[in-house]
Amino acid sequence: MTQNWLVPIDGSEVALKSVAWIIDHLADWRDAPQIQLINVQPLLPNDIGRFINADTIREFHLESGMKALAASRDKLVAAGVTPELHVMVGEAATTITEFAESRGCSQIVLGTRGHSGLTGTLLGSVAMKVVHLSKSPVLLVR
Repeated sequence: MTQNWLVPIDGSEVALKSVAWIIDHLADWRDAPQIQLINVQPLLPNDIGRFINADTIREFHLESGMKALAASRDKLVAAGVTPELHVMVGEAATTITEFAESRGCSQIVLGTRGHSGLTGTLLGSVAMKVVHLSKSPVLLVR
């Protein structure tokens, strides 16, 4: 049975660590996991709707999200894995965990900067929030 993994991508070099880990371990699995790449765009201030229509805002989020996903998608495709791409809008950790649950993801693979202890607590990192909120296992890649 093919596993279904969620890989959150914010467009940073850190996020690419999770993609590199998957590519490095492809030979370890009989069947490569199905990869869901997700980018979560932050909500824009409510009053922006007074100046820009909803379609333009949706297009902006989609374009920004697809741009953030591009490098990860390209690396996976070059390695022979065709990911599904998703752009969502909302608070990152909540959106990631809700998406994972709704799509039946068996694991979330998340790149992390490696902050720990007081630094990690003060930063309130997305990775830490995902670990706390997720019903699926979370693999943090440093």
